[in-house]
Amino acid sequence: MQTLTIAETLDASARITIAGGAHMAEFAPDGGGRLTRLATGGHDWIVPLTDTAWPAARWPRAGSYPLAPYANRIRDGVFVFDGARHALQSLPGRPHAIHGAGLYLPWRVRNHAADSVDLVLEQPAGVLGWPWAFECVQRYRLDARGLSVALSIVNQGETPMPFGLGLHPYFTAQRVTLHARRLWPADAEGLPTGSRVGHVRELRLSAEGCDTYLSQWEGRATLHWPQGHRLSMHADPAFAHLVVYSAPGSDFLCVEPVTNVADAFNLAAGGDARTGMRVLEPGARFSATALLGLEPAF
Repeated sequence: MQTLTIAETLDASARITIAGGAHMAEFAPDGGGRLTRLATGGHDWIVPLTDTAWPAARWPRAGSYPLAPYANRIRDGVFVFDGARHALQSLPGRPHAIHGAGLYLPWRVRNHAADSVDLVLEQPAGVLGWPWAFECVQRYRLDARGLSVALSIVNQGETPMPFGLGLHPYFTAQRVTLHARRLWPADAEGLPTGSRVGHVRELRLSAEGCDTYLSQWEGRATLHWPQGHRLSMHADPAFAHLVVYSAPGSDFLCVEPVTNVADAFNLAAGGDARTGMRVLEPGARFSATALLGLEPAF
């Protein structure tokens, strides 16, 4: 199978917006289908993405991007599924395949209204070595409650496809409260090798940063700002996993609802039944929804 490459630089100059109540959201469809701003009045819930272009392998730590057709990393870009070995193309400077190709490709705008928009990716087989063709849709709706996003994916290939989905927002919050009951400790490569029972109730920005894989988190988390703003995240049970990430000394806190843990395909092949890896039959469709409830202090 021929491996199809991606553009070296993404053009994110074209922007579209939606609004609902006091809230507004901005998107760069050609910039990997990214949400580039989410604001209420003068308060930015996510780090605004003001760059209009960037190298594909060095994207800005801002905005929010979709994860498709899998979330997080695949160790060395290699996995075995249904008896076949698949080798994916990693980006320069990255030893592992990461996040799928969705955030490196242009998405098509569909059904753009004042308070809603669909962003559509039709990815052919072979992009960065991924052997299945698929369609992925991000359906955003903004109202007085906040921003909802429904992610859906259709297997357009001829054989069953392993997959995962997720969202990767860079929030401006300082801490997140939740109740997760399972931890996936990471090795020196930043990848989990298994899980254990544990209780996590709060994570926050710190000088050390964090990169924490969680599951059994009940689909609920609350992000907090010093000024009293709150964002309540409610996710479908399909988003059984959560990643909380911040770089050392950074001013962003990523709280990422995902359907699978990092390296899920390899862990599942090794017999772990908790990874969240799913399989989509040819022509089948899967969807999951998350709501970002926006509660400004003013």
